[in-house]
Amino acid sequence: MYKGTIIENSLVNKEILKKIEIEKNYRSGDWVLDDVFVNEEQIPELSKSLADGPWYIHLWQPGQDDVKVIFKDKIFDIKFSDKATWAGAVAYGKSIGIPDEQLDFPTD
Repeated sequence: MYKGTIIENSLVNKEILKKIEIEKNYRSGDWVLDDVFVNEEQIPELSKSLADGPWYIHLWQPGQDDVKVIFKDKIFDIKFSDKATWAGAVAYGKSIGIPDEQLDFPTD
């Protein structure tokens, strides 16, 4: 099971939210956010649900080093502790207009 936060504004199709476990729903400025738990099988559908543009979702398994960075139609597997594994995800994120400071993939 993966944990993460989804910005509802980033979704072109919010139907996916009916299929995943939402731990908490809240607002931050103009954004509506959901702290979620997602099964690995749901990750490709999340990718397809993202709107075009500078959006991504990152998910992690609590207590583990593995992180999934999910863009529309592109998914990267990285190790949180090994920044060298972040290179592809960061480069792709920058190529679609995401600022460096937002490509930090925090976990808790």
